[in-house]
Amino acid sequence: MKKLLLTSALAGATLVASNAIAQTTVSGNLDIAFKAISSKKVTDDSGNSHQGFGKEAQINIQTKGKLNNGMDYAAGFSLEDDGNTSGSSTGTNFNENTFIDFISGNTTITVGMDHIQNSDRTAANFLGLIAEDLTGTTHTGITTDGFLADVGADPAQSFGAGIMQKSPVGTFSAFYTPNNSRHTGVYGGDDQASDTADESAYEIGFVGDLGVKGLNVHAFINEENKIGGDTRKVKGENLGASYNFGQVTAGLNYKKTEQGKVATDTVALGETEQMEFGLAYALTPNLTIGANYTKADHDFATHVDAKSKSIAVGYNLGAVALTAQAAKLENYDFTSGTDADVLYLRASTKF
Repeated sequence: MKKLLLTSALAGATLVASNAIAQTTVSGNLDIAFKAISSKKVTDDSGNSHQGFGKEAQINIQTKGKLNNGMDYAAGFSLEDDGNTSGSSTGTNFNENTFIDFISGNTTITVGMDHIQNSDRTAANFLGLIAEDLTGTTHTGITTDGFLADVGADPAQSFGAGIMQKSPVGTFSAFYTPNNSRHTGVYGGDDQASDTADESAYEIGFVGDLGVKGLNVHAFINEENKIGGDTRKVKGENLGASYNFGQVTAGLNYKKTEQGKVATDTVALGETEQMEFGLAYALTPNLTIGANYTKADHDFATHVDAKSKSIAVGYNLGAVALTAQAAKLENYDFTSGTDADVLYLRASTKF
């Protein structure tokens, strides 16, 4: 019994000592936005508009410190809430940016999800929403469009393990998930095996400046063996670059998804290629204007190109940032005539 008590005491002391040298932080952000969409889609209450307020709130809990073998570590998770949890929203997500990192010099081994550098990014949109988010509404008529946000398998949105290696020109990364559950959202507890019809997936990437000041480059490829019980592979590519010329920043981005069949997605089959072009100009240290043009092409013969043109202005009030964006969408679901005008206003703060 004394031996057990001594062992417990030592374990407790170890935990206390570890916590004593750890640095834990709590941070968060809050976005409150207004969006108005005037859709010309025949099946979407043609001639009517959809408008209203929305919000996103996120709390980040993170810690970092030293391990007893001399390595550094970091760990954390985020709680994200979109809309009203008592209403018809997705509710609170408890798997945002969930990770444990083991760090040795320039090498980081990570376990978790939504943390490692990944392909869910663009180098060509500097203000406001990307094209894929412009059509988002709680109205059932506008639920899908042809624009890409993530590409291919997007495995970083599932739990897995990866490695990041810093170099003089940027950071290289590789990530593997044994069960790419981002499509189903099914995950097990710590004592369960999480398994769905989706298979394993991987993603290899790079983010850096290639040793050139002002340059920002990324390149990612990913692949999943099959999806949702289908036999076709899902592949994705994301290549982007931006360059800052002082007050001016210009960028372009190429995305490609070769997707297998998903029963709930009417435009999932085939291949989508997307080009994005962006420009931003800092008029003052606090006032910036930006523009974006996005074009998505689907390889079905009956589909026409989806296009998005937007302009935005951002003003920094210090503790609060304000964004206003206006956009025109053409054929947004690859169908001729499915056009829309969008106005988006947002106030953002961090704490």
